[in-house]
Amino acid sequence: MVFKAKCGLSFWRTHLKKSLRYPNFVFVKGLPYSIRSARQAGGFLLQLEGVNDRSAAEILRGATLELPDSPEIRKLIQDDPLQEWVGFRIHDMQTDRMLGPIEEVIELPTQLTALFTVDGKEVLVPLHENLILGIDPKERILQMNLPDGLLDLYL
Repeated sequence: MVFKAKCGLSFWRTHLKKSLRYPNFVFVKGLPYSIRSARQAGGFLLQLEGVNDRSAAEILRGATLELPDSPEIRKLIQDDPLQEWVGFRIHDMQTDRMLGPIEEVIELPTQLTALFTVDGKEVLVPLHENLILGIDPKERILQMNLPDGLLDLYL
């Protein structure tokens, strides 16, 4: 059995990689791969054993990573404070447009950034206190005042 979860590189390095007693491996498209290295470069990049050229890597691009299921992994992911925002929708108060849900929260050196998909394209929005107007935890909505033109950069 595997556990599907979205988590960024900082979460991987801070919690999962250091805490697991398992070999460093993930399942990709149902097959186990050992992890040789991981880094953030415009996305979460893993170098996997046996994936030695660009064409082999392209086949796996965008695939969901699955972790071996264990109570320890579930607890680590549930205890990550960034994960509480996953699933929230963003209501852009300027355009009255509902966006999301948030698929991942990425921890950058200067701020947190929400990742979600609009029309099949990934969009990054800073979760900065000056942009967040309100939070509705019951409905799981962030009311935000997104900067003019931000969505146009992605769409």
